[in-house]
Amino acid sequence: MANSRGWLKRQQTKGDGTMSVDDGEVARVAYELYEQRGREEGHALDDWLKAEGLVKQRRRHTNPIIV
Repeated sequence: MANSRGWLKRQQTKGDGTMSVDDGEVARVAYELYEQRGREEGHALDDWLKAEGLVKQRRRHTNPIIV
């Protein structure tokens, strides 16, 4: 599907070209990763970064935005 200009924007981006993500959604996914690991502490940053990537990936594949 395309807009009147003939192109489709598949993700929400910020002014600097990076994709914006909902911190609440990232936090939920990061917590799921924490629980899947058996609630082992010491991996909060790794979980957060992985969760950000997963959320961005899901958005690219499931929520195209027409501009």
